[in-house]
Order: sequence, then structure tokens, then C-alpha cells
Amino acid sequence: MSTNTDAQVPIGPARPSVTDAERLEKLDQDLEKIPLFMSELPDDEDNMAVEAIKSLVSEEDPETMATTYKDEGNRFFKRGKFSDAIKYYTHALGYEHDNKDLTVSLYTNRAAAHLAAENYGRVLRDCSEALKLKPQTPKALFRAAKACVMLSKFVEAEECCSWLADMMPDSHELQALRQEVAAARQKYKQREKDQEARESQRLARREMLRQAIEIRQGLKFDLSVENAKKKDLYPWEVSEQQVELDQESGHLLWPVAFLYPENKESDFVQHFDEAVSLYDMLDQQVLREPPFWDKQRRYTADNVETYFLARPVGGTDKDERLVKVNSKMRLANILDNSKYVIMDGIPSFLVLQRTGSFKDQFIEHYRQQRLTQEAAKSTK
Repeated sequence: MSTNTDAQVPIGPARPSVTDAERLEKLDQDLEKIPLFMSELPDDEDNMAVEAIKSLVSEEDPETMATTYKDEGNRFFKRGKFSDAIKYYTHALGYEHDNKDLTVSLYTNRAAAHLAAENYGRVLRDCSEALKLKPQTPKALFRAAKACVMLSKFVEAEECCSWLADMMPDSHELQALRQEVAAARQKYKQREKDQEARESQRLARREMLRQAIEIRQGLKFDLSVENAKKKDLYPWEVSEQQVELDQESGHLLWPVAFLYPENKESDFVQHFDEAVSLYDMLDQQVLREPPFWDKQRRYTADNVETYFLARPVGGTDKDERLVKVNSKMRLANILDNSKYVIMDGIPSFLVLQRTGSFKDQFIEHYRQQRLTQEAAKSTK
């Protein structure tokens, strides 16, 4: 008969089981007896450790704490960590005390950190608070002036310089600041002048384009529901890509989309000269090299036909009719077609292979759609 010699035999009376919650509660009670971890300091004059803690707490008055946080903020500022410096200055400002110079210093220091962090609006707020407490504060005026320059508030920047002149008329720093303000103001004026000139040129080009389009009386435009909401724009201006007028030739340069229904692919030409034919554009640019999706080289200018979808202004997809295009015609003549309506300022064309079942089915689809529409109208 074998005996398990490894089994432990309890010695003495059985010990009561202790739960984790009870262990934690006892730990909290033990920590409360240690002065460093006490949640409240008891009135026990015989406890020297307690008296030492009380003395430590009483020494850390609000002004001392504010100074400590300020010193930490200065340390982070010197290291270029401006966001951390701002946090420490803000903590320091949370302590109430009677040292006005310390509070002014904290506001001007935080203003310096905000200035370095390009928070110019906050610079002005902190400088304003400092000046309320002590109007004769050069640092606040210097930093406020620099923030005003960055915000293009040149009148206010010059006012700061004037106040500084009353305090320190012979200051080299003030002279440098005034030169900085004057240079920034001059640069701002030049930038405004250049912007006005560019805007004037843009408006002149816009008017010339409008006149060029109006001269071409056959051009017709329509807008999608989304673009119809855009106000104060000509119909050829609603899309990101827009028609342009070539100043030298007087030709319109159109953004044109080529769609390949069978392959569900597309091409886009940014500047399609209206004097160029569809065939030349396809042959010399769009299909000059086979598209990546045309592995069998089936799409060439000589092997395709071009169409457009005609729809009346204000019509819907159900009103569309498929119209074949003579690709040897110039773009200007095609757009002048009485059935062609330019949607959202961008002409588009469908490109199909000359032969193939897809082309036959595609054309049949639109033929049936036309017949259905005509039948519906005849029954009314």
C-alpha cells in the first residue's frame, strides 16, 4: 500500500480564510498610520513624523507653489517645449496670493510661450491681463506688439510702440520693433496691392471669356441638380475644370471627357482646342498609345465611332438620345449642333468600337428608349 508523502498536513488549528477585499481594507488601514499616506493629519503633538508633515504642508503656501510652477514653466520654455511651459504657467496662475509682480510675470511669460507657439490671440489676452495689473510692463507691450504684427493689426502695434516710447525712449529694442512693424505694414500693403491686381486680371479674363462664349450663339448649357444650387456663377464655371480662352488665338479650350461604355473607362482632356477635330484629338493624343485596359489594341482613331447623348435643357436621363458624330468635324462645329447641350460646363463623348455586339446592344437600348418615349407622348 503506497503512501503520498508529498501531501501537506495542516499543523495546529485551521486558519480563517481572508478575502481579497479584506486584505485591501487592512492595507488601507495600515497606510493611514503612516504620516506620508494620511488622508488627514491628526492633532497629535507627540507624533514627530506627523508634525514634520504638517510643517512641510504649511511651508508650501500658494505663492511658493506658484513660483515653483513658474520655474518649471521657464525650464520647459528654454527647452523649446512651449505647450508644456504654457501648462505650468497656467497652473501657477491658479494659485491666489498677494504678489502682483509674480502674477504679472506669469502672464508675460505665458504670453511669450503663446507667441512662440503662434497663438497670437492668446498672447494679446495675457498681455492685456498683465497691463491691467501693472500698466508699466514693457515685456507685455513688446509681446503684444509682435502678436499684433502677426495678426496684421498694425495700428495697435504702433500704439504699443508709442506707450513703450514713454517708458524707454532710447531703447534699441524699441527702435528695432518699430522697424519691424513698419516693414511688416509695408509688406502687407504690397501684398494687398498685388492681390487686387490679380483679382482685377481675373475679372477681366472672366469677362473676355463670357463675351467669347456669347459670340458663339450656338452653345447651350445645362446644370445637374447639384450644380444648379451654385449661385453667382456662369454655367461653364460650376465645375472644377473649366473652359478657358486662349488670348493669342482667340480659341476656346474646353475640358472634354471621353467615355468608353463597354470597358467602363474614361479619358479626360484638360484643354481641347475647339479648332481641333475629334479624330485628330483621338489619333494624336487620347488613343495615340493604347490605354492600359486595351490589351488587344482594339481602340484606335480609325477603329472607333464617337457619339454624344442629346437631351433638352432641363431634361432627364429618359429624354436622352444617342447621336452619332462625324469625328472629322472640329469640336467647335460639334458643340454648335442644335442637339448638343453642355452639361456642367464639360462636353463629353461616347467612344464605341465600330463593330461588335456591345455596340449593337448599346444603340438598340437608346432606340427602344426613344420609341417608348414617343409612344408615351402619342397616347397623351
